[in-house]
Amino acid sequence: MRVESFSRESPRPWTTISQRIVEIERDVFGEDAFSPEELRWAFTSRKTLAVLMWDGLGDGLLVGYTQAQPGRAVDTFYISNTAIAKSHQGRGLIKLLMQRLYADIRAVGGRFIERDVAIENGYADMLMRVHAADILETSDHDSEYGPQRFIRMRVPEPP
Repeated sequence: MRVESFSRESPRPWTTISQRIVEIERDVFGEDAFSPEELRWAFTSRKTLAVLMWDGLGDGLLVGYTQAQPGRAVDTFYISNTAIAKSHQGRGLIKLLMQRLYADIRAVGGRFIERDVAIENGYADMLMRVHAADILETSDHDSEYGPQRFIRMRVPEPP
């Protein structure tokens, strides 16, 4: 597996990855998937930070992504989407993806992360266990995507 940062200046433009991003989004989130237009905006906005995960060398197969935008506070980023294709889930790959995003956030001066995380699938509880020392604030709430947990945390230090 390899991860790489993606931006509007990346050698691989949005048009070459957009269809696969949409496929992964639909595979993972079904009816709750972001639309192709929402994904294009999320990945190509000027201050978006995004990370892609590839299975294999060279062009390989795009199997995951995450992306974040600046939050309300100057030194905060809001992670709005993280997805790994179902065919690649359960292998601990999320850790690689997030470590790269955290490094990119630190590189632009980010100190904090905010995100809403699904409670139903256990992801919120897992995130709370893994990042317990960095979590500053949590609150549970209902959303159009089901029960969510808002989490504000420090950007984790590199391992």
